Order: sequence, then structure tokens, then C-alpha cells
Amino acid sequence: MNLEDVRGVVAVADHGLVGAAADSLGLSQPALTRRVQRVEADLGASLFQRSGRRLRLNSCGRAFVAQARRMLTAENAARDAVARLMDPERGTVRLDFMHSLGTWMVPELLKAYRAEHPHVDIRLHQGAARVLVDRVRAGESDLALVGPRPDPDAAVGWHQLKLQRLGLAVPEGHWAAGRDNVRLEDFADEPFIGMLPGYGTRMLLDDLAAHAGFSPRLVFESMELTTVAGLVAAGLGSALLPLDDPYLQTSNLIPLQPAAYRELGLVWRIGDEAPPVERFKNFVVGNPPATPTPPE
Repeated sequence: MNLEDVRGVVAVADHGLVGAAADSLGLSQPALTRRVQRVEADLGASLFQRSGRRLRLNSCGRAFVAQARRMLTAENAARDAVARLMDPERGTVRLDFMHSLGTWMVPELLKAYRAEHPHVDIRLHQGAARVLVDRVRAGESDLALVGPRPDPDAAVGWHQLKLQRLGLAVPEGHWAAGRDNVRLEDFADEPFIGMLPGYGTRMLLDDLAAHAGFSPRLVFESMELTTVAGLVAAGLGSALLPLDDPYLQTSNLIPLQPAAYRELGLVWRIGDEAPPVERFKNFVVGNPPATPTPPE
């Protein structure tokens, strides 16, 4: 069965009109109609029923299109697998990163890399640090910018790019506001705002609190550090945040004592030597990110 014919059936199913589907594929209506007819002849079954000008899938069509979408997804995956092994100047790099790095680290790295390698296809995905490491290990992504350092059992490559000192953000009027530093154990009975489980800063909070002898009482959880900072500013609790990220604006961000750090780095799958991925990895390792510039 010709995959372009299959693509034609899916397009008609999505648009419901042969004309609109043909336009989306850059075909004439007769050419698309012939594609659909070839698939129906191959299957020995009609796939659509007409309702006015619209075409709707019948029961055979619904069964076929569900599998057809998987066929087209598999085709894209196969093309990607080959593209990653092609010319490093035109291949594909799948880059994952934590949400909080999308405001400064990722844009700066991509801007610098694209200036030297404008034709590389870089595909981005955001998520929780723990999930991103799993994606790299499973081959769903090539590289990930995460923190903290993955557990050694994760069996992935790691290179540290930056250390960010951590502090506690507290609301206006809080007893700790204005202090030069604070100890985490003094916040054992305080309400905390944190990231969702599996996110890097949440893992740091849980680990630091465990070493301080308590489990943080979370009153709100989020997947964005900017939201966490906003909830602190609204007076709803305290939060663990990096000190040098200007996109996390809060008036009372106090360094922890003893000092604690958020370690940021690059993760890759050991043994993956696809030229586009290897070149991008070497670029990131050789060009560690600078401290983010405050927004205007």
C-alpha cells in the first residue's frame, strides 16, 4: 500500500472535504480522489459516507484511519532515525530541557548554535527533569538540559554546565525578610510552595529538607518556577529558588546557609554518536552558559 495514498485518506478524514484536503497536500481534487479510491480498492471496502458535501468515516474508515495514523507516525520515526545519522549540518537533534531553562539557557544556546549551523533541525521538548532523563535513556530524545545531576544508576552521560546558588524566597513581612542568610531547618513548620514531584527544584527541596530533618509542607505545587515565585509574592508561602535567575523576580530571596546549589548540566545517551547530536553536544559542552541577563 502506497504511503502517499494512505496520507491522502487521513487528510480527507481530517478535513471532511476533498477540496480542503487536496489543498493541504498540494494536490488537485481528482488526484486525491484517485488516491482514496486506490486504498479502498486495495482494502475491498468503502471508507467514507457522504453527507452533503462532507465526507465522514464509516466503521471501516474509522478502523483503517486509526491504524493509518500509526503507519504515518512510524514513517516519520524511520525518517528521523536516518536523518540523525546524516550530514551534521542538516541532520536532526532532539533537545529536551526543563521549563525554567526556557527563559535564558536554551534560547542563548540555540541562537549561538544556529549562527554557526543554520540548517540543523533542532526539535524541542519540555518537561520534568526525571522524565527528561528517562526520555534520553529510552531513545525518545538525544540530549537534555536538566538539574540536578541524574543518579549514577540512570546510565547516561553527564556534563556540568553551571552551578546556581540556592536561596529561600519569603513573602513581604515574613520574619526572615531582610536577613543575610537563613537555615532551612528553621522553616520546618513553614508552608512551602514547590514544583511538582519529579521536577528538578522539587527534588532539591525534598533532599535538602530531608537532610535538615523534616518533610516540607507543600500548600501549592506548580510546573513553572515563575508561578512559584508569583505565589510567594502573593504571600502564600516560601519557596526554594536559584539566586541568579532574573526571571524569578522576588524581593525577599535569601541565601541558604550552609550554601546549597542547583547543578545544571547536559545529559546524553551513552554510545549515541550520530554526527548532528555529537556536534551539538560538543558545542554545548564547549560554550557553557553565562549568568542570565536581567530582563529590561
